[in-house]
Formats: sequence, structure tokens, C-alpha cells
Amino acid sequence: MQLKNKVALVTGAQRGFGKASAIALAREGATIVAVDKGKDIEGTASEIKQMGQKAIGLIADITSPEQIKIMVNTAIDVFGRIDILVNNAGILPKRSFLWEADDNDWRKTIDVNLIGTYNMTKAVMPLIIKNGKGRVINLSSISGKNGSPTSSAYCASKHGIIGLTRTLAMELGLLGLTEITVNAICPGVGNTEMVTEKGGLLDEVARITGTTREIVLTKQLPQVSLLKRLIEPEEIADMVVYLASDAARGITGQAINVCGGAAFY
Repeated sequence: MQLKNKVALVTGAQRGFGKASAIALAREGATIVAVDKGKDIEGTASEIKQMGQKAIGLIADITSPEQIKIMVNTAIDVFGRIDILVNNAGILPKRSFLWEADDNDWRKTIDVNLIGTYNMTKAVMPLIIKNGKGRVINLSSISGKNGSPTSSAYCASKHGIIGLTRTLAMELGLLGLTEITVNAICPGVGNTEMVTEKGGLLDEVARITGTTREIVLTKQLPQVSLLKRLIEPEEIADMVVYLASDAARGITGQAINVCGGAAFY
């Protein structure tokens, strides 16, 4: 219960890395504000309540500062504070070579993944600064460090998240706010709905490479990991919990890989 009396806000908490992170934080005693654009977000909150922890599920589109303001105000009305922000929400667009990319898809990906992270951080940071202590944890990707053929918008957005993370950490350091840390997590390919669902990463890579989703899953994707497997949501959640805890008080401005050896820096 190392996060007892802490309030954690997790975006994209309806499924995947976000849901796993919300549940893992709750297991360590945190009160959870589970946020998602999807209407089923209350399901995550209900699971956490069944664990005996406090939680609410709130609907908000992170591309809308107005919706974010309402959501954050509701969270403060209910729980009084926010100590931990986990910026997990994001999308993975249809894959294409850059010169064939759909302009609207490209802009939407940047708007959700990068500007959405900016919107959320801008809204919550004054509350964390007021507390004098807290954590911001951003979900980037190994695509935020490496190139990602046929996924230029996603790759650019995740590189941007790392830049945002490092800059915010430096700004807090300049102001002497040394008990607030900001870090990014860079997952490898995850065993999540974004990858496995119909129309997800498996289907998109199969379409681009002219093969099948089974070959992508069993032959192609494992080659990018030294561990020859997908990363489980719980593995990302474990890193979220660590970075949220006092044990990680000396870590800030970092982009930490949880990728099975797919990246080395």
C-alpha cells in the first residue's frame, strides 16, 4: 500500500495499458480517477471498487480542453486533489507510407497522442504544483526512439511526448520543485486490444506486408524483441507503480524502455 492517500488520474483507462495501470495503482492503495473517451469507463472503476479502493470513471475527450476542465473539476470535487497523472490515452492510425498518408489521420494522431498529453498535463500540473509533490508519467513508445516505417504520425507523436517529458522535468527543476518528477515509459509492442483487435496493428502490418496476421504475430513482431514476445499490460503497469512511488524519487526526465530489448537507449 505504498500509494495510500494518493489520488491518481489515468487516461485511456478503459482497456490495455491504462486499465492495467489503474488497477495496479489501486492495489498499492491509490484512489483512482479513471478517464476515457469510451462510455464503458465505469467498468474499470467498478473493478477497482470491488477491490475495496475508491474510484470514479469519468468520460472526457483529451483533445478538448473544455471537457478536460470539467473532468478535472469533477475529480477535485470528489477527491480533493490529484497527486499522480498517467497520460496513457492514444491512438494508432491506419498504416501507410508517408507520401500516401491521409492528412486528416496524421493530424488526428498528433492531436490525440501529443496535444492530448499536453492538454492533460497543462490542466493538472497547477494542482500537483500546489501539492508540492507528485508524479507525471507519460506513455511514449519505442517508436518514440526508433523510426517506425509506415507509421510516421504515431512515431512523430511519441517522439514529441519524450521531448515534452524532458522539458517539463527541466522546468520543474529550474523552479526548485524537486519533489515532482516527470518520466516517460516506452513500451514495446504490447499484448493489447490496439494490437490484436480487428483492424489493429496485426491486421495493418499484414496488409502492408502482404501476409497474414498469424505470420505477423508469430514471425514478424517477435523479431523486434530479444524476448521474442509481446509486452503484457501488467509489465507496463508495474513500471507505472514504480515511477509513482517514493522508490523512484531520484528519477526524472527519463524515457524508460519496457520493450524486451527492442531498444537500447
